[in-house]
Amino acid sequence: MHRAVFLDRDGVINEAIYNPVEGKLDSPYSLEEFRILSGAAKAIRVINEMEFLVIVASNQPGVAKGKCDLHLLEAMNDIMTASLAKQGARLDGIYYCLHHPQAAIPSLKTPCECRKPKPGLLQTAARERDVDLSRSFMIGDQQTDIEAGLAVGCKTVLLNGHPTPGPPRALRARPHRIATNLLDAAATIQYLEGGSPWRSS
Repeated sequence: MHRAVFLDRDGVINEAIYNPVEGKLDSPYSLEEFRILSGAAKAIRVINEMEFLVIVASNQPGVAKGKCDLHLLEAMNDIMTASLAKQGARLDGIYYCLHHPQAAIPSLKTPCECRKPKPGLLQTAARERDVDLSRSFMIGDQQTDIEAGLAVGCKTVLLNGHPTPGPPRALRARPHRIATNLLDAAATIQYLEGGSPWRSS
């Protein structure tokens, strides 16, 4: 079976955009806003070289909320995979949950098992990609990412380099490690897997 590193998308691979109306970081909702974070491609390339599958597992409720459509989401996928590939980094799968409890589209308001912190995205990816979850990692910048990873037995890394504006929130679930960004997380995984320590900057 394969080992995998599951990655949240916004705030991990690409920049999250602050939404002043909702008072929180959100997904980009235009191609102009979609920007790969510095160091993300190098981090994914390092993970590729460690022979992990790299799988995106992300809540993307913008379609359900009427903020974007599937065509925009697919266009962002194309930009993301192409931008990473130009720098020698490979994604092995992309899994999204489109549902949301306050969805404007009735078919996407249905209860689901894939919206993190529920573990359905990881379980589906593991089943389809033949992944041993107990030997895999989940990296994200939200508590929901950590909870989903812990629920299936993954080791977890919480990124704290892009915190949500406002007072700090208590951790509901304790990650195995905390890292500044994805490049730092890749170095952490390499160290935990018995590789020689290296500087991520």
